[in-house]
Amino acid sequence: MTRFAFRALALGLALTVASCGGGGGDEDGGSSSGGGALFGSTTVSGSIAGATGGQSRMAGWVVVLTERLTRISRVGEVNSSGIFTIKGVRPGESHALTLLSPDYVVRGMFAVSSSTSNKVQMFFRMQGSSLPRLIHRGYVVSPQSSDGITLDTETVNDTNGDGAPDGSTVLGLAGLSGVDLDQDGVGNEIDPDIDGDGLLNVFDNDDDADGAEDVVDTDANGNLLVDTAETYGDQYFQTGVDFMATSLEVKPQSDGSTKTYLIFSTKVRAGAVPLSVQVRGPTSLLNGSTIEASDSTPASAWDKLLLDNGASEDGFEKDGIYARKVLLASGRVVRPFQSIFLQLAFGSATDPVFAEFPMTFPNIDLGSLAFSFSTSTRTVVKSGASKPFGDLTSYNWSVIINNSDGIKIYESPLTAGTTDSLVIPDKLLQSGSTYSFQATAQLLDRIPGYPAFVVYSTASDVTY
Repeated sequence: MTRFAFRALALGLALTVASCGGGGGDEDGGSSSGGGALFGSTTVSGSIAGATGGQSRMAGWVVVLTERLTRISRVGEVNSSGIFTIKGVRPGESHALTLLSPDYVVRGMFAVSSSTSNKVQMFFRMQGSSLPRLIHRGYVVSPQSSDGITLDTETVNDTNGDGAPDGSTVLGLAGLSGVDLDQDGVGNEIDPDIDGDGLLNVFDNDDDADGAEDVVDTDANGNLLVDTAETYGDQYFQTGVDFMATSLEVKPQSDGSTKTYLIFSTKVRAGAVPLSVQVRGPTSLLNGSTIEASDSTPASAWDKLLLDNGASEDGFEKDGIYARKVLLASGRVVRPFQSIFLQLAFGSATDPVFAEFPMTFPNIDLGSLAFSFSTSTRTVVKSGASKPFGDLTSYNWSVIINNSDGIKIYESPLTAGTTDSLVIPDKLLQSGSTYSFQATAQLLDRIPGYPAFVVYSTASDVTY
């Protein structure tokens, strides 16, 4: 079984909103629907040091600035001197700052103690192109001074007064209900921190603190509406792109090995015309990824690009949907709370500016799936030992049947994970013929048609 779970810090960087932000300056770049620019013309510079060891100890870490209203991010890697630069920033917009490890796992967030007891401030605006020197202590990134920034008035809880938001150590609040869970006067659809625990939603596995992880929660934002009937959530955006979806597929092979695939998909909004659509993420995960061979193209190294050519899991050519299915290199494993960014490139091909959209993997156990088939009753029975998603039972499963030529002839309707068997239709199979059976289990589609996780069984040949 592939282990895909651990408890780790989950801090936030982005917000779910109903409209694009319009305030602030330096909004002259980019185009999009939704009424706001996708990037500015300012390159912001800064330096960061650890509480011990100085700036050089931060080499390879990743600093992310995220606009409070649009959730558009800009990313900069820290060099060997502890310096980072981030292009395309709109300084007048309210921002959050998040620190990622070299593996793109959240390890710190900007927080300044408020004059209000047991509160911290997380959002700020920049007055120019330089940030004050930053210090990374534990789960907090704090400025040495307020030079060049103005703090926003919004605060989050710091119950023990240690200068860190409660979200760095507490998984969530309990006992709140309604469409404004944290009772801060901001509706859940546009609240940057729905449950008021200090974790910004995009890195909070349980946005509404109801005990169900968002990936299996039909109302993750707690606004009393089924998520699939609305376009609010961590994977939806109101400018630049309509949505970003990432599906992880795990396929055991007959030789005992396992192939792990990532399928990246996005819908670019009308009016946004990027030079390219691509993915940024940890080299420890993405490097060595390949595009498998097809009837018309040989296998190739993945260039991090998503395509809209009608041949890349993207629907029709030039329909605005960009996608790519990539095979991770052997031994590469997605980590919970690990982040990736969808990048829209603008400007010039030699010196592009990016609008980036964050996505964070949830905390899920990935296991195995097995079944048996009774030819006399045409019944597929899921093995009692099957735990495709650990202890989670809120998944669906189905069976795919291929004929001896490898052509799919049947795919069953999705069946609840709590149901152990399903019956193949009569007269589908021909006596004496051999078929390949394979079961799949998948979690809820956060974006309809894009399941977050799919676990396959080993394919089995059955003579009927």
